[in-house]
Amino acid sequence: MGEPPGLRIAERIRQRLAVLSPSERRVARVLLSGPPTIGLESSARLAQHAGVSGPTISRFVTHQLGFENYAAFQRALREEISARVLSPVEVYRQYQGQQEPANLLSQAGARLGESVAASVSSLDRDELGQAAALLGDTRYHALAIGGWFSQLAAGYLVSVLRELRPGVRLVLPVPAERAAALADLSRKDVIAVFDFRRYERDTHDFASAAHAAGARIVLFTDPWLSPIADIADALLPAEVDGPSPFESLTPTIAVVETLLTAVADSLGDAARAHFERFGGIADRWIRSWPTATEPAAAAGLEPEQEPVTPLGSIVPAPRRQRRDSGPGPQQELTDSEE
Repeated sequence: MGEPPGLRIAERIRQRLAVLSPSERRVARVLLSGPPTIGLESSARLAQHAGVSGPTISRFVTHQLGFENYAAFQRALREEISARVLSPVEVYRQYQGQQEPANLLSQAGARLGESVAASVSSLDRDELGQAAALLGDTRYHALAIGGWFSQLAAGYLVSVLRELRPGVRLVLPVPAERAAALADLSRKDVIAVFDFRRYERDTHDFASAAHAAGARIVLFTDPWLSPIADIADALLPAEVDGPSPFESLTPTIAVVETLLTAVADSLGDAARAHFERFGGIADRWIRSWPTATEPAAAAGLEPEQEPVTPLGSIVPAPRRQRRDSGPGPQQELTDSEE
């Protein structure tokens, strides 16, 4: 059997957990919970770490993971580790010279489309169902936290989720805010954590403290998997490939929207009722301004009220200028005669 393409090793292991023998499951736990480089040790050392025999290691990487032999497994693992620690600067350098400006639009559409399709289609149904159940359960308070850029995705999740259910909060990337959130965490909380390559230490520390407090964790991450994956209750990876020298959040947003759809479906009428109540309140602040020609009744105003003139239609009053009649004394101020 040749090396299987596509899925990363950690994802492949997770998908096989249900069918592993007890001894193979011990190998899987060591590989998933240990340092990323543990699989680069000899098969004898890995067997010692897992408390199994050498043939069990061989059977695990060939029959369960689909590699030709242990050397092929290590070669693939080494490549994944190299990609996992790739810095943004290195990503930028690899990008340079690969893109033709004339083809940017077509290439951007194709690359983003491929990444979105791959991310959504490869989601594990059980993991998605678990994430939807946790974030849709109103017995839990729902919080979201992200990193430098993924905070944008966390904010988007919160903005939509709070329209479907109560008790939703965004934890801002400020030490005081994170400390306050941690002080209140308990088993009644679920945290949506966004953590992508280069896996930020403070996000990992927050997730670890939340896990220790009994909170449940839904992790959004990249294909190489944040270290937080080891303690996550639901794991939703997304591709990061895009048309630019920067890693793309577009596939992650697609995964977020897929999850939100699953949450809305699971909540049913309760989500619709909360959405309508939320929308009715929000409309008081964000409804369109009436136009200058709209009747007061059509604009939703009381008869004695005057329609509000849109800001864009306000014409500034003419400036007052000094009219100079020449070398003599200046005339008094008059309206502009432009």
